[in-house]
Amino acid sequence: MTSPRYSTAHLLIAACIGAALSYAVLVAVVDDTAQREQIVALENKIQSLEQAQQPALPLADESANPALDIEQIRKDLSTRFIGDPRTFGEKIRDFVAENAYKQTIAIACKVVADLAENPDTLTNQELDQLYHNQTNKELKRVLAQVLSLRGDNSLMEKLVAEAQTSLTSTNPAERRKVLVELAKTHYAGAANAIAPLVQDSDISVQLDALLALRATGNESHIRHLENLVNHSDQSVSWLATDAINHLQNLSAKARTRLSSADIAAELPLLGNL
Repeated sequence: MTSPRYSTAHLLIAACIGAALSYAVLVAVVDDTAQREQIVALENKIQSLEQAQQPALPLADESANPALDIEQIRKDLSTRFIGDPRTFGEKIRDFVAENAYKQTIAIACKVVADLAENPDTLTNQELDQLYHNQTNKELKRVLAQVLSLRGDNSLMEKLVAEAQTSLTSTNPAERRKVLVELAKTHYAGAANAIAPLVQDSDISVQLDALLALRATGNESHIRHLENLVNHSDQSVSWLATDAINHLQNLSAKARTRLSSADIAAELPLLGNL
């Protein structure tokens, strides 16, 4: 029988939990201020681990990446010019197809997000067409999130359905990869697909599923976590408790429609080229 393989992120979580437990044993009485500081430190550690889990945006060949004025490109993509009959959706499509720059996708995602609350400029139909014209998962997610912000979850449901087949993969690494992608959606529909994996036989997958459910669920998903509070693995137990504490503050209607903050939180970084 082989022991489960833990990722660096999970070992860090376990180390944090172990440190917290040791501290509780050594100190019989801790004042409220110290306890609050300890909780905040653990929560910050989880946020750091969540960020570390996010895969880097695939980079194009550096030699194909000239010095770019990102702000000017964003303005050009968001502006109609005399003599250019293309719609904004067509301009974004062509920009992604024609440019092998290091951060083409990041720029396109930012432009789409900037136009999220302007359906007259970038229409719902164009969002749908762009989604079905793309293979990049980052851009597809942002397109689906923007349509959700406008009250239409059809693309979000398609995105989740497309990911679900990989959630049943026999390869734990593949399941973990998809969980990280779904966590970025901040969408309760994704939480429904994630929930079964909090019982996964692979501890690494189980921990990623807990993080993903915390990022996407609401109070209606707490029932999937309650029997994990007393799990034999302290990392699972602690994360399940933390997720419950977080989700109980979100009504059953929360995360059923995306917000601008949800979209902005997961945009690929533009950086300096």
